[in-house]
Amino acid sequence: MTGDEKKRATLDFGDLETPPAPPVDAKAVREATRAAGFRETPKATEPGSSTPVKPARRVRRKTGRTEQFATRLRGDTIDAIHAYADQHEITLAETIERAMVALHKHKAE
Repeated sequence: MTGDEKKRATLDFGDLETPPAPPVDAKAVREATRAAGFRETPKATEPGSSTPVKPARRVRRKTGRTEQFATRLRGDTIDAIHAYADQHEITLAETIERAMVALHKHKAE
């Protein structure tokens, strides 16, 4: 047998029968994801549409942020940072930058 004629190994696990997955209620999934704060994904256009549509590209703005910052924090601190960022619809980096500005202002007083 040459290298080109090698056969792939097969695995035999016997007669394992996988039970069918239980049915999923789409409405319950939708409600759970909304309750968790997820947004609904926009529907794609149908492939048979008459006008060709360019795929939407996310416009990324330059932020000037090139450094990485990682640290361990208490759970309540992380929750507060995420809550502030979600409430103001800003990134975590912007949240930390705003906190630093506020600290500098507070120190100057």
